Amino acid sequence: MKRTLTFLNRNFKEMVRDPIVYIFCLGFPLVMLIMFSVINHFTAGNTPTFEPTSLIPGIMMFSFTFVMLQLSLQVSKDKTSALLKRLYTSPMKSIEFILGYAILGILVGLAQSLCTILFGFIIAKIEGAVYFSFARCLLLILTQMPILIFFVFLGILCGTALSEKSAPGISSILISAAGVLGGSWMPLETMGGFKSFCNFLPFYPSVCLGRIATKATYVSGEVYSFSNISIVGLVLLAIYTILVLIISVLIFNRRQDN
Repeated sequence: MKRTLTFLNRNFKEMVRDPIVYIFCLGFPLVMLIMFSVINHFTAGNTPTFEPTSLIPGIMMFSFTFVMLQLSLQVSKDKTSALLKRLYTSPMKSIEFILGYAILGILVGLAQSLCTILFGFIIAKIEGAVYFSFARCLLLILTQMPILIFFVFLGILCGTALSEKSAPGISSILISAAGVLGGSWMPLETMGGFKSFCNFLPFYPSVCLGRIATKATYVSGEVYSFSNISIVGLVLLAIYTILVLIISVLIFNRRQDN
């Protein structure tokens, strides 16, 4: 455990020196929150997807994709550096390496969640919009933990399997896919078959669970509620998370052995 904490501390120092963590992981999600809130204000609140109870779960899920980007950059960079090659010859085990990256990613994701909720609360108070209780804030964070873990290990996987040059490109594609297929700022409920397709991916079910936690409303005015579709989405999200975790560990072990 001591070696994991030492490696985690080293990774934290590397991350805080990188401006990407401030621009994308913290700054960009907040800018998007402001932008969509302004759009909602000038449409007289006629866009339910942009209401705080609906927008914040979507932005939260989307913000985790930048944790994936940051981890993929850091792992791919470390993979080619002399430092990690020396560490491979040390007594450290692969699980200690992985935890050193994963714990950092989860901590950054939790910081993003708190910033998004707090900033959303400030915007809602300024606009006089409906917000959700402290208990529902905690429930929202809890419902987003599986997708956060998914993106953390997806970042480790991309960084391990891809080169330092290709990891950012692939991560950017995944970021765009998560935003569109997750319905972060689009009412997928009105898109028929496309929404059904998104139900079988990890992004949209996570956003739906978040909106259930905040009691958001559909475009039709109905409140998001737990149903059989939500249960299927939760199961699929768990399967995706477990699969990407297992694959990332296996590939990392293989790289270390080589």
